[in-house]
Amino acid sequence: MNKLHEKSPCCQAKIYKIGGKRRKCSECGKTWTNWKKKRGRKNRRISSSLIDRVLGQGEKTTHIAKHSNSISRSGLCHRLNKSILKTERTNKYPDGWLIILADGVRFFLEQKYWTLYSFAIRSKAGGKAYLLDPILLPGRESLGSWKVAFASIPEDIRNRVLALVSDGFRGVDGMGRKYGWICQRCHFHLLAQLQIRLGFWKNMPDHPIRKEIYATVCKLLKTINHESEYSLELYELINSPGCPYYYRRLGNELLRRLTEFRNYIHHPELNLPHTTNCMESFNNIIRDRCKYQRTTKSLQSRATALTRTKFSVNCNNRKITNFTHN
Repeated sequence: MNKLHEKSPCCQAKIYKIGGKRRKCSECGKTWTNWKKKRGRKNRRISSSLIDRVLGQGEKTTHIAKHSNSISRSGLCHRLNKSILKTERTNKYPDGWLIILADGVRFFLEQKYWTLYSFAIRSKAGGKAYLLDPILLPGRESLGSWKVAFASIPEDIRNRVLALVSDGFRGVDGMGRKYGWICQRCHFHLLAQLQIRLGFWKNMPDHPIRKEIYATVCKLLKTINHESEYSLELYELINSPGCPYYYRRLGNELLRRLTEFRNYIHHPELNLPHTTNCMESFNNIIRDRCKYQRTTKSLQSRATALTRTKFSVNCNNRKITNFTHN
């Protein structure tokens, strides 16, 4: 029986064997090797200190390369990008029942808007909030995108959540009913919208009623035993003839969603925070660390590495008896 020998890929001619791996074509003399070895030096071990300096502490790569005599800025960026892609989560999430905090950051990349949806979970007993991997979706914040973002949360974590703390995005009450969560809306976002329109720097004729509405809202948000009294007072103020339209709209929204703003009082066993300031501060860090990113892939990978490096934020709930607004 005749043997079939492999022919050269270039000329389909007879192949000569040179040594252990080298081969040569008998027709054109071209040589090649089997089982090629990767050329160049071996990859360096991933250094977590570089990611911590750039993402965790906010140092610039230009500054690090300037004070280093062994590597240029381009080489440092290349090493950083490889480290970012291989960053793994080392922390463990808390056990037991959880509270989830949600917020979104908007970016303009590749000629359209993108929103980075970030989450943090905290134990019902209190303590630090631990960050989950964010998800980047096209478009502005919308109910459909929030549904996709919540669906990306691991099921074992989502099944242990009791309450949701957010800035009151559209459809948050529907999301709460879908998963059986208690919704707590952020006080800071509401008070900031009222305070920015108080008009201290203007001689406005309706400034007294604006100030009175703002003071009543503050009392309504923190009171324990006089909810109906302050609600009636706010209702009369926003329906008076001198009330500005914007204040009337915000007042009606507050009265309609009053339970969601006061769930931290109605459910003291959950130790709910009444603001999302911890997520807002972390989103500011994301904006600072990712402001030079120009593609969605780089933004997603850097934001994910940041949440895995700076994996927790302080999330302290105030005692109801000592609650005061600035």
